[in-house]
Amino acid sequence: MGARPTRRRSSLAAALLVGLAALAACGDDPEPASIPAGSGPAVTATADVTAPPSPTAEPTPAPSEAGGGVYLALGDSVTFGVGAPEPSRQGYPARLLERLRDGEPEIDELRVFAVPGETASGFLERRTDDVEAAIADLGERVELVTIGLGANEILRIRRDPSCREDRAASECQRIATDAAEEAAAALDGVVDRVEAALSAAGSDAPILLLAYYNPDVEPVAVATIVGADGVVACDPDDPAPGLNDRIACIAERRGTGLVDLYAAFLGREQELTRIGGGDVHPNRAGYRVIAEAIEAVLRRDAGG
Repeated sequence: MGARPTRRRSSLAAALLVGLAALAACGDDPEPASIPAGSGPAVTATADVTAPPSPTAEPTPAPSEAGGGVYLALGDSVTFGVGAPEPSRQGYPARLLERLRDGEPEIDELRVFAVPGETASGFLERRTDDVEAAIADLGERVELVTIGLGANEILRIRRDPSCREDRAASECQRIATDAAEEAAAALDGVVDRVEAALSAAGSDAPILLLAYYNPDVEPVAVATIVGADGVVACDPDDPAPGLNDRIACIAERRGTGLVDLYAAFLGREQELTRIGGGDVHPNRAGYRVIAEAIEAVLRRDAGG
């Protein structure tokens, strides 16, 4: 993975074409749910698309009075922490923050910009302004940005009649390809704006893109996420790349880091997600694995 010359390395994906729609439980236009080091809702996810989650107040880690480094976590319900009993404490951003507190550089504050049900396109249109404003305010204090977006474009095609009838049908596969292309284009737009904001603010924080895990082991779902070869990789000659392959190509082209959550969860889907209860989100163990995977990439890129 090539590094951008101007940056140092301080261092679900659910390719379900129908059903298992917990990631989109908040509807087509979810309300903002950013958690900037204050208090945020804890969400209980179900597989029922018509039932919105019930929020209850849960405190998030308080910012440091010392004004240390800040970690910005951008994403959808996985970044939000849906599936964990206490998302603001047991989701991967909070778990990762604890691992980074004693690192170099020291990161002791977390800002989460995550909306359950949000698409990459929706985030680009509705949420990126808030992220840019935070970066401008924090300046050089921003030490890390992670971005996990794109799965909800895939999930939402479940409403298409072609996919309801047969998600292995060629027409449904065409729709899935279009959705993955749309997600990747929007994600690239988010990365572009975050990069520009960091540069303007004088921050050389690394950006890490998250490739989604997949709790559905059916061949059609696997192909939608990682293509026919079953691995996360950017291959310009691949005639049918999965969503994660497109994310890998964005990371390669822009020189960002890539966190392969598909590989981290592979063979452990039942253990690390709530899929047995009809929920595609990680459980507490799954969120711990995500935090560990991100930390491992940071250490690798830092040469540690």
